[in-house]
Amino acid sequence: MVTHDPSGCGPDGFSPELAHEVATALNDYLQSYGADADVKLRALTNRVCAEAHALAFPPEKMLIAIKQLFERAPLSDVIHTDSRRRAFERFVSGCIKTYFDADATT
Repeated sequence: MVTHDPSGCGPDGFSPELAHEVATALNDYLQSYGADADVKLRALTNRVCAEAHALAFPPEKMLIAIKQLFERAPLSDVIHTDSRRRAFERFVSGCIKTYFDADATT
């Protein structure tokens, strides 16, 4: 079980460590576009949703928080808005799917 101390969280409610992981994984995804990048992004969505469930975020708050996580991520060398949009869509849709899949198994 993931435990989380909410003191020291970012404005979205997630831990600073998770915000750093999001930035790293999204930058990797934007730079490589391969199966390995997809695997890393999927692992990240699992981590995001585990923390959201540990924080007892309802779906609406989780969606807002993951959008804020994405917006706060310093994405390097992202001048192509299409690439950024694709990364955003992949990240958000992956988090939503993982979040509700976890709800279905509990």
